[in-house]
Amino acid sequence: MAVKANELQNLRVQSENLRSITELFAADSARASRFTVDACGIHADFSRQLISSSLLDSLLVAVASHQIHDRFASMMSGEVINTTENRRVLHTALRANADANEWSVLASVQHQRAAAFAESIRASADIDAVINIGIGGSDLGPELAVGGLRRFHDGPVVRFISNIDAADFDAAIEGLNPARTLFVVSSKTFTTLETMHNAERARAWVSASGVDWVSRFAAATASPRDAIAWGISAEQTFEFFDWVGGRFSLSSVIGLPVMCAIGAENFKEMLRGMHDMDLHALQAPTAENLPMMHALTWFVNAVLLQLPTVAVVPYSHDLARLPAFLQQLVMESNGKGVSNDGSALTHGTSPVVWGEPGTNGQHAFFQMLHQGTQVVPVEFISSVEPLGDDVVAHDLLIANMIAQAEALAGGSVAHDPQRGFPGNRPNTILMLDRLDPYSLGALIAMYEHSTAVQGWLMGVNSFDQFGVDLGKSMAQIAVNAIEKGVADSSQTMTHPLMEWFLQKRRNKS
Repeated sequence: MAVKANELQNLRVQSENLRSITELFAADSARASRFTVDACGIHADFSRQLISSSLLDSLLVAVASHQIHDRFASMMSGEVINTTENRRVLHTALRANADANEWSVLASVQHQRAAAFAESIRASADIDAVINIGIGGSDLGPELAVGGLRRFHDGPVVRFISNIDAADFDAAIEGLNPARTLFVVSSKTFTTLETMHNAERARAWVSASGVDWVSRFAAATASPRDAIAWGISAEQTFEFFDWVGGRFSLSSVIGLPVMCAIGAENFKEMLRGMHDMDLHALQAPTAENLPMMHALTWFVNAVLLQLPTVAVVPYSHDLARLPAFLQQLVMESNGKGVSNDGSALTHGTSPVVWGEPGTNGQHAFFQMLHQGTQVVPVEFISSVEPLGDDVVAHDLLIANMIAQAEALAGGSVAHDPQRGFPGNRPNTILMLDRLDPYSLGALIAMYEHSTAVQGWLMGVNSFDQFGVDLGKSMAQIAVNAIEKGVADSSQTMTHPLMEWFLQKRRNKS
């Protein structure tokens, strides 16, 4: 059930009649405190969003009337809330106490198996590197975590292969010894085209070295029978479940490469941060609830103000993959055009998520953010504790971030219009106490829950992803055409292009 049309219109009128961010601050001396939330080692400052106190009050009423807290309870108790696929949504069970419920018991068994295996790999004198082969949720979450927790990386080299482009595979194996490399094939279905082709290539690469390839492969999958049938040993096959969506799967055994990099104990600490955020999302009042307040700012920008994009700019080099992770999490979850009941939606849904780390972005796209005709909300993320030994550099980093937030919101008047800054660009700052396993886990869980809240308010099912299916099926038709050397007549709009490509192939051979 989405926000009703009349309710949405009332909220939209309130948002359109807002004064500027500068005026909102001038009218409310307590604004900064009211729009700041602290939870699980994260300090979130939403005060530079285009939300007045009265609009926030109306949004809090909408959250209550749509029983968002109850929806969290339904999700975490195992009710079937993914109605289009008739599935539970239980990624929270992956990081709950081991005996919290029947799903946590199942997850705990697999976590323990994966942790023991990861520790054996970390202690092995025969393994120098671990390469994860996966795509989407089987790649982006682990890669974000390995990069984000670089300072805690004390295990083997960990690399990632996701793209079917051979260059990705070639770059990942460069400088490595196939006899001393472990591959983790991460795939929920164990049928994904890109993943399985890369796995076949990896198997051939290891086999050519003369080592028993089976000893150098593990699998993380919801289809263990298929992994074992492919040839991976049962002992090195680790299971997650169909009640875990791929983009929500980092806290499952999909995190095996992360365990190899930072160790099982640090991985548990990341799960603890996720679990604490789960409890916070379930229990905290809305105005003090970090995922809900975060979701409301994105809902206002995307749906009420109809701003089509959001820039995620981590002022932390180690969080460079966060924008890519959020692209999948948010856009695959909420990039829908129909509601839960199949009716067409007339309001905005997911924004386009994009971004790069600061300060690099300042010297690239910030010109457009400050003076362009499109208003782009910005989300800044950093940490209080420096990520290296150069404290001065970290202070300069934070100074730049805070200055950009101020300049985007406040702008600057100049006699020369070329040098004027209109301001009134909404932005948020999320500050971690420190970038460690606990805080990163809490941050990821916050984004997971915020995404769900946005979907509930928009009236979409955040937990299916039928939008990826059509391209997959058409890709298989195109693959068959290339194998046969004859364009498929069903692909009418790309038929001439396929004919041209096949002719080029024939000429080269």
